[in-house]
Amino acid sequence: MEILQTEDRGGEVIIDKYYDGIRFPANIPGNVKDQLVSVKNLKHTKGDVFLDTFPKTGTHWAYEILYMLQTGKAEYSSDPFMCLEFQATDRLDAFEGPRVLKSHLYPQHIPKFVEDGKCKVVYIYRNPKDTAVSLYSFIKRVNVNGLKGYNGTWEHFFEIFATKPMHYNSWFEHVKAWLDFKKENAEIPILMVSYEDMKKDLRSCVKKMAEHLDVKRNPEFLDEVANKCQFNVMSKAQRSNVKETTLSKDGSNPFYRKGGVGDWKNWLTVAQNEMYDAMLQEKMADIDLEIKYTL
Repeated sequence: MEILQTEDRGGEVIIDKYYDGIRFPANIPGNVKDQLVSVKNLKHTKGDVFLDTFPKTGTHWAYEILYMLQTGKAEYSSDPFMCLEFQATDRLDAFEGPRVLKSHLYPQHIPKFVEDGKCKVVYIYRNPKDTAVSLYSFIKRVNVNGLKGYNGTWEHFFEIFATKPMHYNSWFEHVKAWLDFKKENAEIPILMVSYEDMKKDLRSCVKKMAEHLDVKRNPEFLDEVANKCQFNVMSKAQRSNVKETTLSKDGSNPFYRKGGVGDWKNWLTVAQNEMYDAMLQEKMADIDLEIKYTL
């Protein structure tokens, strides 16, 4: 494992732990390797669902939906698990379930039982422009060991996001890795859902997730889940979540922002957008997904 520092043009630094070709946030426990071995050997529990995302692409949002579908109760989780790479796995092994296991991991580091096709997988993806804005807001607000003190400007942060590897390398690499994994492992039940589709028609996405999980829930229950998990409703309910508000500098919940689509237009300059669009044209050639930047 190496400690890598990425310095922006203003001198602000983002710190990563580098292991096995991936840059991980510095707050991952220990030397990374031991944590990933622990994740790889996580015990399988009947009813497990594995949720994977690139950071700031709807992780908490999808988690609550899947949790409600699995438990059959339209109630928010009172104690949501952290992403696997930050979680003590002995706690997870002791939990009877049903479990929704979330992570930002690449396929090479997921639990062995997921590779073996023993559980359903859901991958949420979001357009990279809104992802960049949301990630910038998060790392400015969050206050945990290894992820505190970044005060760079949007301009300097976006340069790093667009041109250099940082947490989990890059949006492009992460999405491509999961697309390739899905193609190469047709026997593993993987559902890919876009953040933008969830914003446009959450009820349809809830139904699609329920069908993927093969849980029998009546239409009225799906309506209730969709209503409770509308982003503005859920973020308001989670605004005072003490376990999450204590992770921010200002007492707000750093995991929830606007939850919109197209807010990047208020952040990217014309020059930034033109530069990134040219990069997108090249990088998206190997990504067989429809990416929506507006609704």
